Amino acid sequence: MSELRVFDTFSAEVRALLDHTAVEKSYSSLGPDGPNELYDFIHGMVGGHGHALGEIVYKAKRFAAKGNREDLLKIAAWAFLIWRFSRD
Repeated sequence: MSELRVFDTFSAEVRALLDHTAVEKSYSSLGPDGPNELYDFIHGMVGGHGHALGEIVYKAKRFAAKGNREDLLKIAAWAFLIWRFSRD
């Protein structure tokens, strides 16, 4: 094990994934804490978090089949978005 597997490392990797993807895919020019018009649009279109939940299920299934640890980071990133944009 070449890296330290602690929560701070995991969190930093999730943050890096969110920062990079948010800008790259034009979700938000301000990173994961900025407005996310695409998430809002899809949330309204499907009437909830269905798309994000589907992404989590897909990533979990793919991790089970292939063991790619990046899928675990993506699961956490999608869970963050659901948590952030929950309207309760």
